[in-house]
Amino acid sequence: MYSIPALALGFYLRHTLHMQAKIIPILGVSIGVIILIVILVAVVIYNLPLRSSQLQSGNPKPMSYDQSITKIAALVKRESEQKVLPNCHSTLLSHGSKTAKTVVMFHGLTACPEQYSGLAKVFYDAGYNVYIPRAPYHGTADKHDPGNIIAHDLVDYANTSINIATGLGSELGVVGLSGGGLIATWTAEYRSEIQSALILSPFYEPAIAHAPKWQLQFLNVLYGYHILPDKFVDNDGTLFSYRALANYDILTKNLKKNPSNLSLKTLALITTPHDTQIDLDLAAKIPEGIADANKLTYLETSLPSDWGVEHDMVSPANPHVAAHQTQLFKLFFDSYEGRPTKL
Repeated sequence: MYSIPALALGFYLRHTLHMQAKIIPILGVSIGVIILIVILVAVVIYNLPLRSSQLQSGNPKPMSYDQSITKIAALVKRESEQKVLPNCHSTLLSHGSKTAKTVVMFHGLTACPEQYSGLAKVFYDAGYNVYIPRAPYHGTADKHDPGNIIAHDLVDYANTSINIATGLGSELGVVGLSGGGLIATWTAEYRSEIQSALILSPFYEPAIAHAPKWQLQFLNVLYGYHILPDKFVDNDGTLFSYRALANYDILTKNLKKNPSNLSLKTLALITTPHDTQIDLDLAAKIPEGIADANKLTYLETSLPSDWGVEHDMVSPANPHVAAHQTQLFKLFFDSYEGRPTKL
């Protein structure tokens, strides 16, 4: 004869097995639905277009010299109100009037105009008016701020900077390092005023070791559109925002597929074999495509390996740059003006 506890246990086991028999198929269906939803979301993300006419539009508004000076003063005043670090304000080196030539220098992601403190003087001493605009959300004490940037901010920044420069010089060109190299490339393609461009270590896409190609679309959509909370990579005290990286890459996706009929006369690219931050193949491919499409005077240089210069090849604070600064800056200036230089 069964005891009460034994009967209760038998009933519990039979009930449990009966319920499991019902639940397992339901769970199976639920898991299948979840997997299907995940696959559909992944397909949608992977095929979501990143190209937009708003990211492919120049906005020319020519200025006089006085208008440009007034605009820069207003920008610097606003930067002071935004608590931009004193050494990171937008910077102008002017000869006091409109010059024959002017150059706009776009600094890199996480950097600020101070990055060009040495190279700007080389151009200035050669008679150029030099304008170094601060990128949005850069140059503040909070290293997380660049994560607020979106691709439309970058286009507005590029257009405003070129509009200001039209009042500073008759012949206009650009220099860009890293993310600034992308901005310089964009202006060369979408602003007909640009006649010369020097592209340094351009960040069009991260090195494959940092982000395999198949991941970029997901990075751009999920972080570029601020769907996921931002993440930061600490590189020797410099914080690189996933959102910022994604929005710079979104701008890359909006470069011209056929970059012909540009106003460029000279184009130069300089990279270094020690650069582990960028996709070096793409860094060469995009400027070469522009040069070929426009039959330009094109100079491409890879820095000597034994110089040890890495991604930031401009900042005088970089010891490898400081060690070769005279040669580097001469190379940069000559390349910008379309003159080959032997290292």
